[in-house]
Amino acid sequence: MRQLHKVRNVRLLGGYRLSVTFRDGFIGEIDLAPLFEHPRGPMTQPFQSEAFFQNVFLDHGTLTWPNSYDICSDVLRHYCEMGRVCSREELDAAFNSRPAETSASVLNDKPST
Repeated sequence: MRQLHKVRNVRLLGGYRLSVTFRDGFIGEIDLAPLFEHPRGPMTQPFQSEAFFQNVFLDHGTLTWPNSYDICSDVLRHYCEMGRVCSREELDAAFNSRPAETSASVLNDKPST
């Protein structure tokens, strides 16, 4: 079964920039400002304030904020590897192109017909 890319350490670099160290030792820097430029609802509205963004903490290896907003560690790793926040289409292409592990480890959210 594929291991998730859990975060071991996060360090604020100013603005919406972070240095992220993953448990496998990979270190990436990422500017997450594009995620919050256009709030899409009450969960992202607080991020209009950099002060709120600065309240980031790790919850079991996942970047999390006081309002329970979090970023999937695999998505964050992809952002770091690309050096930028990617579009939904880019993420879909990247994650859907990976081979399935086994039928036992795949979560199906729709009933089979």
